Amino acid sequence: MKEFIENISLIQWIIGGIITALIPFLIFIRKYVILQFRFANNLRRKIYFLRLEDSAPLISERELISKTKLFNVEKDIYTVSDDPKVLQLMEKHSLFVIGYDANYSKYKELIDKAQENNTPIIIYAKQGEIEDSKHWDLFNNYIYCDVANTSSRLTVIILNTMYIV
Repeated sequence: MKEFIENISLIQWIIGGIITALIPFLIFIRKYVILQFRFANNLRRKIYFLRLEDSAPLISERELISKTKLFNVEKDIYTVSDDPKVLQLMEKHSLFVIGYDANYSKYKELIDKAQENNTPIIIYAKQGEIEDSKHWDLFNNYIYCDVANTSSRLTVIILNTMYIV
């Protein structure tokens, strides 16, 4: 009888150890699956390329992002010069890539419109082009805003943004 109780006790320890090891693994798998589903949903976000009056045309950048076939890129490049209300006509679940213009005075309104919908913004500017500290402060105060200065960096930022938003 003593051996039977010892065997049952050993089996309970083995089962308890397996369950104790499986629970964190299952929690990790659940979180990983949820993250992957969120990423897949975010890949459906429409990516809008917006240019300001004196900003870069963004044609080659849009073509590069379109060629990856991973992102849902809008075919047209919209001009947002004097009226940032154009953003209201665009899908709420989207991402904006905006060409930087040092003379544009309505960045605050532009970022406020994006913040209303939690829309990520990527500012496309050449290296060292953003010299105005007010613009840097505006960009840094919005959690879903980033600055890219090359096409490949733009692709990486879009991919990372889709992963975390």
